[in-house]
Amino acid sequence: MTKPQALIVFTGGYSGEAVISRKSAAMVMAQIDRQRFLPVLVHVDPKGWFMENEATGEKTATNLSEILADPRAFIGAFIMVHGTPGEDGKLQTTLDEVGMRYTTGDADCMALTFNKGRTNAVLREESIAVASSVELTHSDPWNAIEIAETVGIPCFIKPNETGSSIGISRAETTADVAAAIALARSVSTSGVLIESLLEGREFTVGVVPDEQGEPTVLPVTEITTERVFFDYEAKYQGASQETTPASIPDSQRDALQTQALAVYRATRCRGMARVDMIWTEPGEASVIEVNGVPGFSEVSIIPQQAEKSGFSKSTLISNIIDSTLLKD
Repeated sequence: MTKPQALIVFTGGYSGEAVISRKSAAMVMAQIDRQRFLPVLVHVDPKGWFMENEATGEKTATNLSEILADPRAFIGAFIMVHGTPGEDGKLQTTLDEVGMRYTTGDADCMALTFNKGRTNAVLREESIAVASSVELTHSDPWNAIEIAETVGIPCFIKPNETGSSIGISRAETTADVAAAIALARSVSTSGVLIESLLEGREFTVGVVPDEQGEPTVLPVTEITTERVFFDYEAKYQGASQETTPASIPDSQRDALQTQALAVYRATRCRGMARVDMIWTEPGEASVIEVNGVPGFSEVSIIPQQAEKSGFSKSTLISNIIDSTLLKD
């Protein structure tokens, strides 16, 4: 029997999404094909990198030089770090410097998709529908009346670079704008994006590699919640309902899947990604988020979609590795 190939599974990170990252990495560790692969968990922490002994749970400080010198000869890294530094291109840049392969888009792709304003600009150039928006740096002055005239009220106010809906608010009136901007600025590194409200049903579509390594769309999921929007609590604390496959006409399903694949290609994603959209009347899919390292826990959306599509979790993980770490 061929000896399993060793690879790093990066988890953790420097943001509030680290707790979700650990759940996503635990899924990879639990479901990866152990006959083909030997996964080694490495925690990315503000204090450094720590390699976990799977048998004992003991964590030992490590670094990239030690990983490269490890006799197990790692074939690359399965990145499960949501937020910085795994979803904004910083970890990818570090790995590029030493020629280590990884399972996500390259550093430029990740930096793009993590920045909501830049992503919207690229998608507009590709004639892909997005909300109208205004960007503010941390020092830009603003006027609530001017914001209301430009994007309308209610509107969404978001940190330009974050995930898991952290720091996002829906401003119902101009009086809500100040607190929403302050919250977004408190967790953002590059500023704030203020977007018009898109009225409609919310859907999300995963894009993953198939057995040949070609990107393929997964079934459409509809997201409904009793909260004002699909915020952190709705995503991770059970305050939402996710219906896969969505109960929609075939024509609408096809349009959403076609849009998701177009976004994946326009932003040059690799491995798995997820595209969140609002279906507005009279019938247009507007993109609200591109997730370059989407949630991958037992309750996350992509595993749900993959199951409905006939992919086992193990097969999905293998396809991602084959198409990114092992493809010539």
